[in-house]
Amino acid sequence: MNRMLRVAGVSVMAVFSAGALCAASLPFFEVAAIRPFDRAGQMGHGSIAVSGPRVTMTGYTLSALILYAYDMRNYQISGGPAWMASDAWTITAKAEGDAAPETAEIRKMLQGLLADRFGVKFHRETKEVRVYFLEPAKTGPRLTTSIAKRPTMQMGPGRLMMAKVTTAQMASMFSSVVSRPVLDRTGISGEFDFTLDSSDINMARTQPLDDEQAGPSVFTAVEEQLGLKLEPGKGPIEILVVEQAAKPAEN
Repeated sequence: MNRMLRVAGVSVMAVFSAGALCAASLPFFEVAAIRPFDRAGQMGHGSIAVSGPRVTMTGYTLSALILYAYDMRNYQISGGPAWMASDAWTITAKAEGDAAPETAEIRKMLQGLLADRFGVKFHRETKEVRVYFLEPAKTGPRLTTSIAKRPTMQMGPGRLMMAKVTTAQMASMFSSVVSRPVLDRTGISGEFDFTLDSSDINMARTQPLDDEQAGPSVFTAVEEQLGLKLEPGKGPIEILVVEQAAKPAEN
């Protein structure tokens, strides 16, 4: 079955030698083949297919692979060679055993592969940047307590549907809509189901919404449909600063 980053300065939180890190503690795919992917005429940001223990990642740039492996957004990476954001790859891999690996397991194994095959080394920094804060609206939240058995998400032109998610997870997904960090400041606990309809919902968006022009549509939708609001401000965001990366040998 297929399944689908302070204003006056920078606080360096940790420096990792990814190669040493993975050798010491990260799991590996049992086998993995990497080959270049021709992006000519291709749209989107790559796809992942999981069939039993086999994992196929198609059309991912190294930047996208790093972001997926560490569960981060496109505004949370900097540094590295120019080709890291342009050259794409297909990875065909197999996990140990016969069971399909969970997403968290795939991310960990991908971290090991990035260190071993791409020679990725990075350090983490915290910067204060422009963000939106997700807060309760004056009318109060309009959230439906979830009865779903598992988290799900569907996103298409004009509509976002999520089930069994926290407000922190909502904020993370809204960042994909506005292409700017969204931090949860609701103070609301629990898991919820919701549907958000807005003309600004578009998975292909890569630039921030204009606050004066395109912004009101999604901001109004969040307030009227969910009883929440997206308030502009500045906040701390963790970023990965890539120090080293190399193209892998084709196999």
